[in-house]
Amino acid sequence: MYEKQILISYFDKFRVEILEKLNCDTTTETLSDERKLRLVNAYLEIVSEG
Repeated sequence: MYEKQILISYFDKFRVEILEKLNCDTTTETLSDERKLRLVNAYLEIVSEG
C-alpha cells in the first residue's frame, strides 16, 4: 500500500513529463489512482529499458 502511495505521489510530481513520454494528453483533467499507477509503471518500464 505504501509503495502505491509513493508511485502516485511520483506521478503527481512529474505528471507532464510522464504523460509526454507516453504520448498522452497532458491536459487530462482527473485520473484515478489506478490509472496513475498504470501510467507511472509504464513510464518506469520505458525509462529502465533505456
